[in-house]
Amino acid sequence: MKRHNLALAVSALLVSGAASADIIISEHIEGSSNNKALEFFNAGSTEIDLSTYVLEIYSNGSLEAGNTVPLAGTLAPNGIYVIAHPSANTEIQAIADKTGNLYYNGNDALVLRSGDAVVDSMGQIGVDEIWASDGVSMQNQTIRRKDTITTGDTDPSDAYAPGDEFNSFEIDDISDLGKHLGYGSEQPEPEPEPAPEFGACGDNATLISAVQGNGLSSPLFEEKVVVEAVVTAVYLDGERPLNGFFIQEEDADHDADPATSEGVFVYHQDTAVTAGDKVRIAGTAAEFYDSTQLGNVTEITICSSGESVTPASFSLPVDSMDAFEAVEGMLVSLDHPVVVTNTESLGQWGEFWVAHERLFTPTQVAAPAENNDVNVRLNAFMIDDARSVTNAEDVPFPAGGLSAVNSLRLGTEITNPTGVINYGFSEYRLLPTSDLQYVDTNPRTAAPELDAEGDLRIASFNVENFFNGDGAGEGFPTERGADTVAEYERQLTKLVAAITAMNADIIGLNEIENDGFAETSAIAQLVAEVNAQSDAEWAFVAFGDTEFIGSDAITNALIYRTDRVAETGTAVFTTDAPFDFGNRPPIAQTFHDLVNEDEVTVVVNHFRSKGGCNNSAAEGDKDSGDGQGCWNATRVQAAEKVLEWIADDPTGRAVDDVILVGDFNAYGMEDPVQVLVDAGYTDLQMAELGAENHTYVYEGLSGSLDHAFASASLTEKVVATANWHINADEPSVFSYNTEYKSEANQVSYYNEDPYRSSDHDPVVVAMTTVAGDTGDNDGGDPDVDDGGSAPPTEEIPNLDHATTSGSFPIWLGLSALLLGLIRRRV
Repeated sequence: MKRHNLALAVSALLVSGAASADIIISEHIEGSSNNKALEFFNAGSTEIDLSTYVLEIYSNGSLEAGNTVPLAGTLAPNGIYVIAHPSANTEIQAIADKTGNLYYNGNDALVLRSGDAVVDSMGQIGVDEIWASDGVSMQNQTIRRKDTITTGDTDPSDAYAPGDEFNSFEIDDISDLGKHLGYGSEQPEPEPEPAPEFGACGDNATLISAVQGNGLSSPLFEEKVVVEAVVTAVYLDGERPLNGFFIQEEDADHDADPATSEGVFVYHQDTAVTAGDKVRIAGTAAEFYDSTQLGNVTEITICSSGESVTPASFSLPVDSMDAFEAVEGMLVSLDHPVVVTNTESLGQWGEFWVAHERLFTPTQVAAPAENNDVNVRLNAFMIDDARSVTNAEDVPFPAGGLSAVNSLRLGTEITNPTGVINYGFSEYRLLPTSDLQYVDTNPRTAAPELDAEGDLRIASFNVENFFNGDGAGEGFPTERGADTVAEYERQLTKLVAAITAMNADIIGLNEIENDGFAETSAIAQLVAEVNAQSDAEWAFVAFGDTEFIGSDAITNALIYRTDRVAETGTAVFTTDAPFDFGNRPPIAQTFHDLVNEDEVTVVVNHFRSKGGCNNSAAEGDKDSGDGQGCWNATRVQAAEKVLEWIADDPTGRAVDDVILVGDFNAYGMEDPVQVLVDAGYTDLQMAELGAENHTYVYEGLSGSLDHAFASASLTEKVVATANWHINADEPSVFSYNTEYKSEANQVSYYNEDPYRSSDHDPVVVAMTTVAGDTGDNDGGDPDVDDGGSAPPTEEIPNLDHATTSGSFPIWLGLSALLLGLIRRRV
């Protein structure tokens, strides 16, 4: 059984109050290797029943107990009880009353509870640090409770300093283990429990439901048992299998308690069994990383073959993790279809997540609020290939095996899967016992699909750290992006495939290397390769003599088709606060289409990301728990400043039609987005696609960080908006990276196509143009219409600007030739 409940919060621990018993943690050993042990002392005057006591271990600042260890028996006044790690040395094992899942380190919090009441604690729940003070540390030391401490610390959320209550001793010092205040110097030898008779098939046996129990741990932990049940799934063959099989009670032998599982894993490799065999087994009830199993099998007999059990019916979402625990080890069948929601570890471990529906980041669909997080584990579980193989060359999902041309996309429906529920590596997993039936409800598309075409398309595309080394085939690894020239070539090819298939006329780029505009720059070589692969002629927006846009390693960029549009304004960016640090400087340029000479100003943005605030953030930028993450105030300031900046027509063109695109690092209902909407800009994706639209997936939750916002006048011209799902829904293993991939996988997982060219999906907006007169038909320097005013000639503070590039520079053709030579040499 599981030793934790994911719905349990620190507040629940606190309101429960302290237990009346006087048990304390009297010694904590964190030694070399697995030499870990805990000593408990009854400082009270009455005997205590330990069956209600459980030790909880909160790892790495978690608010949820990852491991738990139940206590057992009774403890007399001044009595001592020792639990040891199952792999501790023989000296510690000889002293211990029992072994348990003591998988803790010096930065983990420990809580001793009796029922709902906190009895004692060490460390601080929710905080990740090595607990140390006054030379006393919970890491690499033996520490013993001071003689003056006779009551436990019942507040596991308060600041913790072990030096206040413990004395320190050398690592692996067990000289006082099993003793406290002069008590417990003699440890009585426990009498061994007699093993049950094995008997014959059909004789009385222990029910699996009794082995599993309905509490936090198997009530028969470490006891010898004899069970008789039907084999449901076997994992003895292949590369690094589970080395065992699952058994389940016959339907007639199920107990009446829905909280107890009728199935269990048997860790045993020496007997060939087949699904449908009824087996009689003698073994020991055990816990392996919080999963109940039978181990140390001493006898096994196959009683019959061709038997069957009825799969348990199961559905998502669940009210608590107890629902999973109640079917741990059982054969289950989902009573509804599920959809794929996360494939992040599909290539590495052969596992992926499914849920009853696509799961969205809360602030994509609802206003920010405290405690509005989606508990993914109540809504989803893993499907696993039942192997401990890393980066296999034969991942079995989807049907036919995973490859770049046989993807398992998010949103794919799986019809009522059947398999065994197993618990491992802190997650519940379904191990399929029959072929999964896939329904391609989210197929790839060769190009963005928009309801209307329009006559001008503007797009936004995050190119995920596109760096090109020194531009001459060397300089790898780079600060970000590709580690080798081979990876660079793979990334470039995919990005070009995406850009040429996007069918856009103007594209704002994020996360491109901030290395200027020379022929060796990332932007110049990207455009050169686009031109080499496209029937159209593309150019990029340059900024005159400006070498860098801000100080970040990455920047924003604009590229466009010269046969569709021309620059009419002065290309500008601003490094005014809050664009001097964190938020990347926005860039802007005004274009006119070559048919109707209708002008539009395009502003490309990349606001500060959500992570990494720690204690360095000011109030408002700290993670408030409302779902918006870190640096929200900084992003709000960016939204306000970009509105102020663009209102002054920084490109020198007084244009009403303005579109803001890019990676805003804010989901659809978050504060920065609302600032832009409240200012009169239309969230085009929300308007056409609804709240449940996405360009990005993080930990199985979908949402849009990439947006397109149109001014009121431009909104009237927009005819269609689409998120082109070529990246976020694809397995990450299809990216250009070659790390952790065999030569075979580098081939099978890569294709020269747009899919997984980045981790963000492009946003594409189609609009109609109207006849106008820019006075700039030749695409040269900005002209001024009659009655108008000239663009500013004085430098705007903190703005770098230059005249337009006009037409595609001749030297870019030379750079394309140079790039081609470099590519052929690699």
